[in-house]
Amino acid sequence: MNDRNVFLVKNLFNYEKVIPPPTNLPENFQTVYLTDNDINCELAKNLGWGIVKKIEQFLNVEDKFERRKIIAFINSFPHKLVPEVLDYKFVFVSDSNIVRLWDEYIVFTQNCSNEFALFVTSGYYSDDRDTIMAECNQSANTERWAYNKNEIIDSTNRYLTELKEKNIDVDNLSVVSAKYIGWNLHHEKYELLSNLLFKEGSENLQGNIILSYMSGIYSNDIYNYNTKNYSGGILNEHNIQA
Repeated sequence: MNDRNVFLVKNLFNYEKVIPPPTNLPENFQTVYLTDNDINCELAKNLGWGIVKKIEQFLNVEDKFERRKIIAFINSFPHKLVPEVLDYKFVFVSDSNIVRLWDEYIVFTQNCSNEFALFVTSGYYSDDRDTIMAECNQSANTERWAYNKNEIIDSTNRYLTELKEKNIDVDNLSVVSAKYIGWNLHHEKYELLSNLLFKEGSENLQGNIILSYMSGIYSNDIYNYNTKNYSGGILNEHNIQA
């Protein structure tokens, strides 16, 4: 098996502008650009992406939430669309609008080990804002996600019940970001966790809440890099809002 890692991004439905790989991506990464049209493929190749893949099976999907479910599928099962990633050590999945990664991203990836199946980051918020409940309130009142409001609330309440039943302190469970995750595809718990992530993502669009819940329930199998230093990151604007 290749000892390098993969940095995989997805850009479907022309959601993002095609840009080069992040300027400070660690050297031990192979880059993968997943998109759905020839123009983006050519741009990505010319801009320095290593593996460029075109997928066409989702081109006719127009419903907002169905599109969200496609992203949940990619986040959960990257190897089903890009089988080449199975030859690498770990697969880190992110969005395609990252110009520069935050300064500690390299530390996060270096700390990931074979002991864990899923790698996540947390600590973006502070105090009362850094809870699943606060993330739910914020998300449920986001106008562009109104079509999934009830599902976000219902799912969050279900997560909170289960976490409390397992005596997990929900007030001290930091919100996880769905933007920066990584997988150990060869871990014995990968199938369980990836199926759970996709199942929940097929009901509730808020990946941050889902991953926060999972980080509490499966803390022995999920490496959670918690920091308050997210400086240095630069993001490009989206072409459209989803």
